[in-house]
Amino acid sequence: MSVEREAGVGLAWTGASKVVVQLVGFVVTLVLARVLRPEDFGLIAMLAVVTGFFSVFRDMGFAAALIQRPEVDERHRSSVFWLNLATGIALAVLLALAGGWLARFYGDERLVWMARVLAIDLALAPLYMVQHAILSKEMQFRPLALAETWGVLASSALAITLAVLGYGVWALVLQTLAATLVEIVVIWLFSSWRPRFSFSRAALAELWGFGANLLGYSTISYWSSQVDDLLIGRLFGARPLGLYGRAYATLMMPVTEVGGVLTRVMFPAFSKLQTDPEKVRELYLRILAVLAFSVFPVMFALAVLAEPFIAVLYGSQWLGAANVLRIYCVVGASHAIASTVVWIYQSQGRTDLLMRWGLGAGVATIVGIVVGAAFGSIETVALGYGFVTVVLLGYPRFAIPGRLIGLRPSAVFRAIAGPLGASLAMAASLYGLGKVFSGRLSMGVDFALRSSIGLVLYLVVCGTFRVRGLDELRGVIRARVERA
Repeated sequence: MSVEREAGVGLAWTGASKVVVQLVGFVVTLVLARVLRPEDFGLIAMLAVVTGFFSVFRDMGFAAALIQRPEVDERHRSSVFWLNLATGIALAVLLALAGGWLARFYGDERLVWMARVLAIDLALAPLYMVQHAILSKEMQFRPLALAETWGVLASSALAITLAVLGYGVWALVLQTLAATLVEIVVIWLFSSWRPRFSFSRAALAELWGFGANLLGYSTISYWSSQVDDLLIGRLFGARPLGLYGRAYATLMMPVTEVGGVLTRVMFPAFSKLQTDPEKVRELYLRILAVLAFSVFPVMFALAVLAEPFIAVLYGSQWLGAANVLRIYCVVGASHAIASTVVWIYQSQGRTDLLMRWGLGAGVATIVGIVVGAAFGSIETVALGYGFVTVVLLGYPRFAIPGRLIGLRPSAVFRAIAGPLGASLAMAASLYGLGKVFSGRLSMGVDFALRSSIGLVLYLVVCGTFRVRGLDELRGVIRARVERA
């Protein structure tokens, strides 16, 4: 089977899983948002700043190195497994000990035991990382899709039950732990690989060049994207952080889910094509067109419909997040496209260049967030982040990795221009309809009516002007039907 066909099958399995995961996650979020308080989400966000950072170090880039390296053997796999497990346990101990410091930093004693429980997740997660990498390298995405789906279903059921029973923020804490446990069980059931009791420093050294640079980039990238939560939690408190986090999570849901589907499939696919830059470039532009076609209309529609969207789905207690959501919808549209450049760096084995880019971009992003926080609101934090990532870093983000495969930023723009134009036209129409309907409809009716009109209008514009993303998507569906 060709790489393109393997990628198509992988996208089908991973896409189906993500549809289920996203729908379930969306419904669960709606339920939890109405049962729990913004403060509960703020508390988990405070802790997530540290747990997320520790998670970056759980595999230290070795899992990606196992996928990217053309030839690996049992020495590499077993050595990575035992190193990851030891690292995870060490990080779990550090997080448990850090609970007291976090409680003092944020001024909330509840964080002590929350940190200790989530430390268990850090210790357990390495148990399936190597199996995950092996299945990804072999492009066997069915077991990965099933593991993620069952993890979300089980953890969501637990979270809703605990929330309804009045356990508050613990519903969110135990949801994370349950998802990890289920994924471990399912992946071990489907994977035939088991670690051997062997450890080779030489094997790890062969992977370390790629992994070290990726770890450096991941660390820089993480803090540049999390310093806003840290500052808001410290300066403004749990409730503003809860509102800010809900807005950010809402816009990132379609971005991360669609991006997650593509990344899981395209990184190993690009790695197989790494010696043929022309094919990588062609496939990359096709994926960008489909991604823009799928994500742009959602982002721009939400930017216009932010207030009725939040009021209808989350409740009036979350309306303070509306303006942040509007800002981050524009950022999200840009992020959906920009995040794909990592595939180029990784597949071409240039994580050294990726780390250098991450350092410069990360420093600029942190400066933008700090300046925004100095103006004293969650909206200005979002504006500072958005200005740097969209305006200042937009062009060089594509120009630098593009040189590795002969890709010009102008080619990227041509690939996404059709979906962008159609989405902007749709958003302008929705804004105009909002002026017409102002005060005449309830928020629920207003949101349902305008979003339906927007969807129809977007598809009509794309079909009329034969927008590239629509044509590419039709080709993927047609090929899938023919294979069936």
